[in-house]
Amino acid sequence: MTDIRSPSLADIGKLVLLGAIWGSSFLWIGIAVEDLPPFTLAAGRLFIGGLFLLLVAIATGQRLPHGWRVWRLLVILSALNAALPFVLINFGQTRVSAGNAAILIGAGPFVALMISHYFTGDDRITLAKAAGMALGFAGVVCLVGIDALGGRGNAVIGQLAIVCAAVSFAASGLITRWLAPLPVLVSAAWVLILGAGYMVPIALVVDQPWSRQPSLESLGALLMLALLATALAYLLRYQIIREVGAVFMSQVAYLVPIFGVVWAWMFLGERPDPAAYLALSLILVGIYVSRLRPKRGKSAVSTSG
Repeated sequence: MTDIRSPSLADIGKLVLLGAIWGSSFLWIGIAVEDLPPFTLAAGRLFIGGLFLLLVAIATGQRLPHGWRVWRLLVILSALNAALPFVLINFGQTRVSAGNAAILIGAGPFVALMISHYFTGDDRITLAKAAGMALGFAGVVCLVGIDALGGRGNAVIGQLAIVCAAVSFAASGLITRWLAPLPVLVSAAWVLILGAGYMVPIALVVDQPWSRQPSLESLGALLMLALLATALAYLLRYQIIREVGAVFMSQVAYLVPIFGVVWAWMFLGERPDPAAYLALSLILVGIYVSRLRPKRGKSAVSTSG
């Protein structure tokens, strides 16, 4: 596992760009699901995105994976970072609102903070990181409203599914760092392709995609999801994790709903609520605070009694 460095302003720019890319996925999904069922859509975006990155890796002479340990990590990572959370979020959002899901996904950065603190030596809990996480989470709550967490019965099951997806994303960040010797392009390509390997059988059984006749609009939206919101996004994700750690990267969960609102405003004419501006301010301040370096001798919050 390679050492990480403190995030720079350029890293914040990459994180914001990633949030913007993933935030746009709501637009593409909204178009694609008109003709493509959820599991087929997930399998298609993973396979097309992974195949594109693999072809680029081969064309640029990148070293392909070799060795049992590397392939084992790739198989695990593809489940934790692609297949499992996709299924859990799809399942969860059949029982809870989008606002509820946005808040629950916000648990991811806190989970990443705990996992990295106990399983790495250079991505520890600090007061700055904890404060930044709290500000970011407050921003998401401000955006969607605390009452979004209300619900009972089946809603609880859906909420648990989305929290498990957040935990899955957080755990995958640690494994991504273990794959550091492997080129980022190759890692991203095989994680997506192997993730598609999990999703394709589910899509064949549940969706029976051969009975569908998707429109050109839906297929175009699928390509945008695969190339932009999957291939390019995963490249950025892995690069950020390897250079500045999973904790910093996890804060993208706070930016995605904000950009979902922004793109809906720009392309669908959905005027953002005034709370969105306050939410964005809290999230950006939180990201900035989280990158502040602690003073010598106070590098981490003690977890002992």
